[in-house]
Amino acid sequence: MSKRVLIQKKGFILNNAPSQNGIGRYIPQLQRLTLKFCKESPSSLGIRNFIESDFVGFAEKNPHVALYLKPRRRRSPVLVAEYLNGERHWQNLRYFTPEEVAAWLDIYNSHSGKEYQYQEKWSYSNYASIQGLWHPFVHKDPSLALATFPNEDSAQPPHLKPSVSSKLIQLYEEQKGVSSVS
Repeated sequence: MSKRVLIQKKGFILNNAPSQNGIGRYIPQLQRLTLKFCKESPSSLGIRNFIESDFVGFAEKNPHVALYLKPRRRRSPVLVAEYLNGERHWQNLRYFTPEEVAAWLDIYNSHSGKEYQYQEKWSYSNYASIQGLWHPFVHKDPSLALATFPNEDSAQPPHLKPSVSSKLIQLYEEQKGVSSVS
């Protein structure tokens, strides 16, 4: 067992997501982002370049997030993310490039705010299933994985009989073909 597993909390998968988020409408969990940086320090150069170039674009794409810039002297740059559930995440941005700063902002923007935890199952067994993992293509033809959709062959279920209207259309087409030949 690794050291990381010993530090992480244990919990069930169902308890990991915010309660009923997405029913009715999606509520983004990130509430506030605070960027703390020094105006002079070379360790804050990446975050200053990000603020000059990409900060306004990030703010326009994410109107649900309150963004704060906090200049301070002789301190390393820091990103503080605060979530609706009260969690605060802190990230040191010392000597980061503007692209790395943008990547961390996107990570915190898409995060739910809950701490990462070791996922437990409701039941435990010593042996893996002999059936293997289920996926949607278990009993399907392997050529479907290479097909482009929408596909006429897979549009209708194979076990259904043709409808009466489709039979009538087929008979009409056959009669039309016979009458044009004679």
